[in-house]
Amino acid sequence: MSSLKSKNLRCLDILQGIKAGTIDPTSLVRKQRKLLVPFLMAEGQSTAEIAHLLKVSDRTIERDKNAIRRKNAISRDPELANVIAGRLVDEAQTCIQRIRKVERDSDCPPAARIEGEKGCFQIINSLAERLQSMGYLPTAAKKLEAELNHHMENTLSLEEIGFEAQRLKNIDAALPENQVKKIESKEIVDDEDDDD
Repeated sequence: MSSLKSKNLRCLDILQGIKAGTIDPTSLVRKQRKLLVPFLMAEGQSTAEIAHLLKVSDRTIERDKNAIRRKNAISRDPELANVIAGRLVDEAQTCIQRIRKVERDSDCPPAARIEGEKGCFQIINSLAERLQSMGYLPTAAKKLEAELNHHMENTLSLEEIGFEAQRLKNIDAALPENQVKKIESKEIVDDEDDDD
C-alpha cells in the first residue's frame, strides 16, 4: 500500500485506490478524508460503512458530516428567494425547449407529441403554483371573498344593536356613582396618553 503524504491525488483517484487496496486509508490526512466523505455519502453509504472503509471511528465520520452540513447551511437572505425563483423559471424554460425539440423531430410519433404538450403544460402549471407559494404571483381572490362573506353573516341586525345599546345603558345606570367617576377619569387619562 502506498502513502498519500507526498502525493497530490484527486479525490476520485484516492477513493479508487482505497477500494482497490492500493492506498492505505490510515495514511489520509484529515483534509483528504473530509473531501472523501461527501463522495461516499453520494454513493449512499452509511456512516458505519464510510468509517469502515476509511478505517476511522463512526464519531469521526459524524463530525465530518456535521462539518459538511454547517458549511452548506443557508442563512436567511432575501435575495436567495429571487435567485431560486429565477432558476426555477430558467429550468422550466429549458425543459420545455427540450420537449419541443423532440416534438419537432419527424420521427416523433403523434402520441409522444401529445404527451410532450401535456408535459409542457404541467411544467408551466407547477411553475405558476411554485411562484405563487413564494409570493411572486398572486393567488386566487376566492379566499378573500369567502372570508368577507363569512364575517358579514355574523353581523347583528338593527334590532339586536338596539337591544345591546339599551343593555349597556342599563348597566351604566346601575353602576354606583363612584365607579362611574373612576371609569370617566380613566378614560380621560387614556385620552391624554393617546395624545402623546
